[in-house]
Amino acid sequence: MRNTAINVVYFDAPLKDVWWSISTIKGTDTYLTYSSETTGNEDDPQVGDIYTLNYGDIINKTQITAIESEKFLSIRDCYESIAPDGSVDIFKVNTQFLLEEVESKVKLTLEVSGFTNDTYGLWFCECIEMGWRRSLFNLKSVLELGLDLRTELFSYPRLGVLNCTVNEQQSEITGVEAGKGNYLLEVFPNSPAARGGLKKGDIILEIDHKPVYNYEDFVKVISTFYGVKRPAEILYCRNKLKQSTVVDLSIEDYLTGLDFEGESFDEVKQKREKVARQRSASGSIWKREKEEK
Repeated sequence: MRNTAINVVYFDAPLKDVWWSISTIKGTDTYLTYSSETTGNEDDPQVGDIYTLNYGDIINKTQITAIESEKFLSIRDCYESIAPDGSVDIFKVNTQFLLEEVESKVKLTLEVSGFTNDTYGLWFCECIEMGWRRSLFNLKSVLELGLDLRTELFSYPRLGVLNCTVNEQQSEITGVEAGKGNYLLEVFPNSPAARGGLKKGDIILEIDHKPVYNYEDFVKVISTFYGVKRPAEILYCRNKLKQSTVVDLSIEDYLTGLDFEGESFDEVKQKREKVARQRSASGSIWKREKEEK
């Protein structure tokens, strides 16, 4: 089971600019966050400072644990993520940024560790790795081209699932070879996936006739639907049998986590709770069952 996510990026930009972007709240707002706060001096980060970083429907309350100016930054992250039913899931990891000057470039190595050793830990590891890859690509665009591309990078339509690369345990149960598909940990009610008949435990093998062997493939193929309004054909495996369905992907904010028009984290949470109650008199339609141990 993977427990570390690593990204390496080279920047054609001054070291001081890369450092400012990753280490200060003003810097993170240029390429990553909607808003941010610090308990310390916003221009002079120090060990012990606590940052509150807002990504829309995710809040990261992170604390600096080690820092060496223009060289090294270590933080302890606590991500709070709002689910479609308004409930909040919490994930804790450690993140390290290492900066080096390599010839005329600045090399940034970003490592995230401390994921739980279970299937949900694998899912979060893959999400974090891909999320940081896109965010660092956006930072590269901001520093080198002056272009903030976060909307284009993150507002691709969604299926409404939680998925991870098939692991050995899931392979034994489903008959699908490990690393040859995306296992559905959860399918949100009233989502495109649910309307298309997909269920928790299914394994997505292809989207739009393109193989999605792992989580990275899945995100890449789904991203090709950015700005495209047409159905997607899904090939999946259930009970060791291949089946297909057609779905209309969605850009609703409860699935993408974007376009909240300045709403606070609590306001987003309350709105989703209200929607969940409206969609089910019992209030349980959005309830998610965690994967059986």
